[in-house]
Amino acid sequence: MSGGRQEGLPDRLASIEVIASDYDRTLTALDLSLRPATVQAVDRASGAGIRIVIVSGRKLHFMARISGMFEHVDALVAENGAVISYNGLVRKLSEENGKRIADELEDRRVPIIRGDVISYVEKGNLERARVALEGMGNYARLVRNVDSGMVLPAGVDKDTGLRVALELMGKRMDRTAVVGDGENDLSLFRLEALKVALGNSVLQIRERADVVYEKPGGEGVVEMIEAILSSRERE
Repeated sequence: MSGGRQEGLPDRLASIEVIASDYDRTLTALDLSLRPATVQAVDRASGAGIRIVIVSGRKLHFMARISGMFEHVDALVAENGAVISYNGLVRKLSEENGKRIADELEDRRVPIIRGDVISYVEKGNLERARVALEGMGNYARLVRNVDSGMVLPAGVDKDTGLRVALELMGKRMDRTAVVGDGENDLSLFRLEALKVALGNSVLQIRERADVVYEKPGGEGVVEMIEAILSSRERE
């Protein structure tokens, strides 16, 4: 563990009631595999009464499938915040705008993959998407994720979706730990949550983090969970 603003950290760790984590290269290893040690650590946290939320740019059907690998996941925030699943309820934010954006991108011959709300832009097409968006006004924006991207309706991002999920769950943001590694996690690091970066997190994430666990991906998540559970035991 290093960096960040660690004054009072044990007390903050002990107060955590929700872990909201990105999936790719955060819960997973860098090769995108989900390791048993990470699953076991998340299950220990869940068994201790901590609520688990997975926040990802991926589609809901993928996230629903991978959530079955854990004993219990309380909520899913999919499509970079645009789709929230909790307790059998699925809520889609700015769905009509998302359809309008996808239609316009296809009219402008930008290759996309449609989600329920957002549009996915694969490697090699980001510049075409950026140019198309310049002529579409300010109701859509491009979010990069490593070498691919997503086009989201304005006002929708991971922080938006997480706020909705926590409201549905009746949980507080200041008792939530958010964990991320990439550029599309930056909105989470604007929240009043405990901000956790990992060894593979990009510089912008590390600079905004309250604490950095130096192991990469799921190994860093295991470190974080062990620290939270140890702090709770001391309390």
